[in-house]
Amino acid sequence: MKRSFVIFCTALIFVFTAAQGFAAMPSITPVIEKAMTTLQVIQADRNFLVLTNATAVMTDGKSSLPILEQVQEATGAIVGKGNLLFFQRAQDAPLRIMLFKKSDRSAVIISADNSKWAVDTLDFAPKTVSDPNFWKDAKDKYAAGKDLFTLATLANAWAEGAPYDFLKSAELHNHICPGLTSGYLMAHFILDHYPLGKGQKYTIISSPVWCKEDAFQVVMDQTPGKRGLVVKPLSEEQKEKISIPNPAGMVLIWDQKLKKGKGVALSFDFNTLKGLYPKETPKAASILYTASYLSSPDKFVSVAKEFDLDETMFNAIREAGGNPWEPAGLTTP
Repeated sequence: MKRSFVIFCTALIFVFTAAQGFAAMPSITPVIEKAMTTLQVIQADRNFLVLTNATAVMTDGKSSLPILEQVQEATGAIVGKGNLLFFQRAQDAPLRIMLFKKSDRSAVIISADNSKWAVDTLDFAPKTVSDPNFWKDAKDKYAAGKDLFTLATLANAWAEGAPYDFLKSAELHNHICPGLTSGYLMAHFILDHYPLGKGQKYTIISSPVWCKEDAFQVVMDQTPGKRGLVVKPLSEEQKEKISIPNPAGMVLIWDQKLKKGKGVALSFDFNTLKGLYPKETPKAASILYTASYLSSPDKFVSVAKEFDLDETMFNAIREAGGNPWEPAGLTTP
């Protein structure tokens, strides 16, 4: 009897403590309902987007998932409808929840701020995000200022009809930029032109390194942990000695049973990509110009050289400490 009483009291304390953990933040439901009224959208409307980092961050030291559940119930937004997206942040970053209306690109951003909800109402229309003056003081002007670039780029990509795997790449990278876009285009170029045969596997050699690596992980399921993505930064001197134009990395196609394969050195043309929009365009607005080209990787990606792989070269290119371009024979003295 005594032992049962102790267990009961312990459970009661645990429940009370957990409840206290979330009690610090008031319910978000009325805030969401007010935001929907402001935007003039209705529940389950596919023409508005919910974008949040709730799957990544903690609120009051607890998982933000119960808050996300309230948001989903109030808005009707779900992953299956394509109108619920996420973005990655460190666990101690503030919770952000944005409601975004596709037709006029107006937004309401709700942020957790010292046990209260801070609300920003603004628009991410092309005219706004293309104006450099908007970005000059945006970080200081809005409660969600540090995440405005992230929110604007993902929301506008969604509004422009960007492919879902591109949006998922942006979720991981937590924003959209020309570097991430290049990785997405490279990944699809590889899948289009070098589909795997039976018994083959990809190894992406990402060198030089820029934002593109996150797209390979999402689009191709090639990750460092699974040994499918080898990331090798280079010094400026090493970059200058690469003998192909616009070097962007390599894909190795390997047959473990036959112990042979093919290497493909790739070039990426940033001049063509950046030539799609005016020179002074803020980075946050670049997606407005590039979204319609995401299905055209051949416009930007090209094969610089193909070469045969034996086991010695395959291992030398992948191994730590080496410049992968040297064993491939693609450097100058």
